[in-house]
Amino acid sequence: MKYAVVVRNVADLRAEPKFRSERKSQLLFDEAVEILEDRDGYYLVRQQDRYEGWADQRAVHVISKKLFGMHSEHLNYQVGSPTARVKPPPGARHFPPFLFYGTRVNLVEKIGRDAFIMTHDDHLLKISVRKLTPLLEDNAIIVNPEGIIRDARKFLGVPYLWGGVTPFGFDCSGLVQMVYRTAGIKLPRDSKDQRFSGHWINIDQVRKGDLRFFRGHVAIALDRYRIIHSSLGEGGVAINSLNPGDPDFRPDLINIFIEDRRVII
Repeated sequence: MKYAVVVRNVADLRAEPKFRSERKSQLLFDEAVEILEDRDGYYLVRQQDRYEGWADQRAVHVISKKLFGMHSEHLNYQVGSPTARVKPPPGARHFPPFLFYGTRVNLVEKIGRDAFIMTHDDHLLKISVRKLTPLLEDNAIIVNPEGIIRDARKFLGVPYLWGGVTPFGFDCSGLVQMVYRTAGIKLPRDSKDQRFSGHWINIDQVRKGDLRFFRGHVAIALDRYRIIHSSLGEGGVAINSLNPGDPDFRPDLINIFIEDRRVII
């Protein structure tokens, strides 16, 4: 088994080892992955949530098994703003100029308004303290629905992108996974798998922060009727309603509604 970390701020995860293949998802900077196969300039990689896809070999750097095991243990903060500019050490040119929301980092020092994060290869990058939030443990026991909604609203107007997980483009389940992950709740990548998270609730019980599932789609509840989601039909992240009396009512969603689930205790 080989291991690697991502060296770009975002790297596409493809269904097949070729550029024009379907984008399944995306990887973020300094994310550690397992390498399962090597073919035609691509690695078949497995993320820590067990999601698999093909990544361009130029987007990752191979590391040892020991470093792979240590790397994730040192991650303690995450980017909480849509983007965060970073300043690399003098003379370094291979680092991305900014990081995306949800990127997990190893913060080693704070000096005034600056934070210094350590990369897998022991380089220090400077970033604004205000752009970072503490990394919560996966499946955090106490989660504030207001924080989830606040984060989701940051991305209103972000374009829809199949397989996207960044503020440059989200698909429906990518938005849900990233927003909840930042709040400490670990969810699968695809909506069909997210449906097995949490527990079923009656439509009359829906409240802020619940997940609403439709055929091939997922949204976050703002209340009993209103949702925020990344929608191909809306062109990106938008707020819609399931109430026929509202101006932004989406009758097509009513027709493909499946169920509601609660993942926040």
